[in-house]
Parts: sequence; C-alpha cells; structure tokens
Amino acid sequence: GPAMFRERKRYIEVGTVFAALVALATASLVALLVYRATRVEIDQTGVEDGAVITTFDAAALEVKLEFSSVEEASEATLTVDGEVVDEAGVLGNVMVWRPPVPLAEGDHSIAVAVPRAVFGDSVHRWDFTVDGTAPVLEVPTAVDPVAIDDAAEVTGTVEPDADLTAAGDDVRVDDDGRFTLRYDRPPAGPITLEAVDRAGNRTTASVVVPVIYPGLRTVHVTAAAWSSEPLRAGILQLVDERRIDAVELDLKDDTGTVGYDSEVPRALEIGAVTRHYDLDAAVATLEDRGVRVVGRIAAFRDPILAQAAWAAGQGDQVIQSVDGGPYDDTGYFTNPTNAAVRRYNLDIALEAVRRSVDDILWDDVRLPTGEPDTIVVPSLTSSPSDAVVGFLAEAHSELRRRGAYQGVTVVGMAAETGDTIGQDVARIARNADYVAPQIYPGYWSSGKYGVADPVRQPGEFAFAILARYQQLTAGTGTVLAPWFQDFELRGVDYGDAEVRAMVDAARSLGVDRFLLWSPSVRYS
Repeated sequence: GPAMFRERKRYIEVGTVFAALVALATASLVALLVYRATRVEIDQTGVEDGAVITTFDAAALEVKLEFSSVEEASEATLTVDGEVVDEAGVLGNVMVWRPPVPLAEGDHSIAVAVPRAVFGDSVHRWDFTVDGTAPVLEVPTAVDPVAIDDAAEVTGTVEPDADLTAAGDDVRVDDDGRFTLRYDRPPAGPITLEAVDRAGNRTTASVVVPVIYPGLRTVHVTAAAWSSEPLRAGILQLVDERRIDAVELDLKDDTGTVGYDSEVPRALEIGAVTRHYDLDAAVATLEDRGVRVVGRIAAFRDPILAQAAWAAGQGDQVIQSVDGGPYDDTGYFTNPTNAAVRRYNLDIALEAVRRSVDDILWDDVRLPTGEPDTIVVPSLTSSPSDAVVGFLAEAHSELRRRGAYQGVTVVGMAAETGDTIGQDVARIARNADYVAPQIYPGYWSSGKYGVADPVRQPGEFAFAILARYQQLTAGTGTVLAPWFQDFELRGVDYGDAEVRAMVDAARSLGVDRFLLWSPSVRYS
C-alpha cells in the first residue's frame, strides 16, 4: 500500500546521504595524508616575522633557512623585497642569505617558495622593518630655577612609541608623547633621560633643575684671620656697611688644616684640626648681622692627609710620582678617585652644614698642575674629569638634600685646558649651583684673551675671560661668581680702582656676584 512505498523511499535517502558522507570523509583523509606528505617545513633564523631592527642589525643580518631535505633546499626559490635572489647560498639542506648592500630604512620581506607535486608551491614569508632613526626626545638642557626647597617639574616630549626612562625609572608618556617629571625638591645634578624605540635605537638627553642662588658679594677669610680681632673687625665692618652680603670662611685650607673646632674623627686622628675659631659662634655672629656663611674646603690639595695616609701604608689615597712616593712638585695632593678621601672631605662639609653653614665652596677639586706623564693617580680608569665630576655629583646630592648650596672654584686656565687636571668647566657647571673661576690678572702674561697687559688692564681682562666662561657654562643653569684679585702682584698693587674695574666689567656681562681674595685678609 502507499504507506509501504513512503517508508522505503525514506530509507533510500538516508542511505544515500550516509554513503556521501563516507566518501567525503575518505577524500578528506586522503587529502590530509597527501598534504602531510607534501608539506614543507622550514626553520628560519635571522629575523622574526614583524620585527623592527636597527640599520646596524640590518648590516649584520644573516638569514638561515633550514629545509627538511637537500632536494627542497636546492629547488627552493628565494625572493627578497619581490626580487628573486639568483645565487642564494645553499649548503646541503641549508640556504643562507646576507644583504649584498645595506638595507634601506623601511619595510622589507623575505619569501621562499618550494615546488610541490600537488597544492602548488609551498610559500613562506617573513616581513620586517629597518629603522635606523633614533627616537625624538625633546627636553631643555636646564629648566627655570626654583627655590632650593620648592617642588620642581620637567616637561618634554618623546616619540610616542618609544619607552622612556629618567635616571633609570620608567616615565609615563601620554598618547601624544608628552611627559612630566615631578620632584618634591629640585634634584642635584643632571637628570639623564633615555628613549628606546621598538628597533632598539636610543636617544639620551639630560636636564638640570637649577636653584635660585642668592646674591654673593663676599671676601675670603682664613681661619687664623677670623681668630684675629683686628682682622675680624675689618670683615664685620664690611658687613655692617653692606659692602658684602656673605663671608667666605675657611673650613679646610690648602695646607690640610681644619681651622675650626671640628669633631670629624679622621681629622682628629691625623692631627689636622687647629681650633682657630668656634664654628657655631662664627655662624651666629654673621647670621645676626644678616649675612650668609660660605664654608671653603680645599678638597684634594691636602698635605696633612696625604702624608698621614702615606705613612699609614694607604698609598692609594695619594697622588704619586712615576718614580714612586707622593707627587709633591706643586704640593701634596690626595686622590679624587679614592672613596676614603672623598668621605673625609664630605664629612667636613656635612658637619659644617649641620652647624648652619649655608654653602660649601669646593676649592682644589683637581689634580696637580704638573706634567700629566709625571703624575700617577691610583685606580684612575677614565679621565681626571670623570673622577672630579663623580665626587662633585656625590657631594651635590648630599648637600642638596640638606638645603645647602654647592659652589666650585676652578683655576683660571680651566677655560682652555681644564680637562687635564680634572676641571672640565661645562661638566662641573652641571653639578654646581655656582662656579667660581679664579680671575687674578697678575698671573697672566701679555696678550692672553686679547689683552695686551692683563695685570695693568684688570677690567679688560676680567671682561674677556668671563665672557669665555659664560660660553662654557651656557645652558647649564649654573651662575658665575668669579674670584677677583685684591693683592699686589708683579709690582702692581691692586686697590679700589683695580677691584672696581673688575667688578664693573663683570656687571656689564650680567655677572653681579664675586669673591675677593687677599692673603692679608685686608680688602679694598
């Protein structure tokens, strides 16, 4: 009947579908087996797909393609940037390619095609980019000065895709590449920034956050002079008449004598302390009159420490001669690379700051001025300036944390030949709140800086050499506070007119700070 026929028809349709599925599965399995049998596997080393590499890496690029068989390697076709490489190097089952000429910046591709009996060629491709351009990093060399105890900011821009660090710490950058560094107080010395792009190209820059340095019109006072009532009265008269706004007082002079009532253990141990004055009383006397106290420390010209260290078998703390023994042609110097020497000077500075000294003015932060090939500096592995600047960076950080200023005296000739004795002026300036070049015209010969007779033309000479120092310190954020001669030399007695000429010359350049030096501690 009709029902029987309907059921049989349905049975035939199900069987047909089942047979088709079996056939399809069989065909797929056969295809899979054929594919596996003909699949080409290549192990490529040299450049990753999607990589970004520098031009330096591109110049050293070597791509190795390791095939499953010698036949595949010999039959493969190598294409670079769409061009077939006719003579690709093949050894056994390995193909090697090196760029015959430097690869240009931009996108590149490497492709290899291996013939197969079915499914067509097996093609493998790797895309990469050559980037030889360092990331853009824009930041000022120095920002506007801030008060020594105020918060500070540094803003700049960097290539948005680059990673940025400041002093080794990661910096957050917005989508446009802008960034801001914030500090609770201005950091000492240069802040080093580094930007690294995807390729590994690097750009470094540094920025200084200078502090607003107070006025400085001052005179040099030795420890012994402060203990002399007549000489001290002369200094206080200058203060009371408002001719000076600070007093520079020796803490440790270039004989190595610590002239105040110091309790620094090593100073006491080596017999360096001669108590010419009570530091607390001196500071109170000057502060009551409304002037600041600048403590001078002759750092590395230190015969007392040098001789004591040598006698104790600590020769690495002493500058030596090539013949052995301490170098003493221009006086005994200690070694600026030595940690114990640095610590000794810092201990004196920090003791003074704890007792309310406002500034530390480092002097003789240098090597002796003799012939370099006659001087031996133990453990010096780089330049003398590296050693000196390293010490100043350490000291600057210590002083800044305590709210004290750091000044650095440099010899006059440092403007031209300072690096041989460790006084690279531009680098020192980035690690100092002020730089004090010694401008004593009487020590200079005729014609220097275009001045016919420096000793008799103090104003002209001061103008010329200070202009040079302004060039060297431009963009560092530091200020200049030159030392001026106020003593007789080479038959010329400096008095009111000569000192006034130097002060006016400096002021015409915008330099309104100065220190006067007189060995007699009697000032014009």
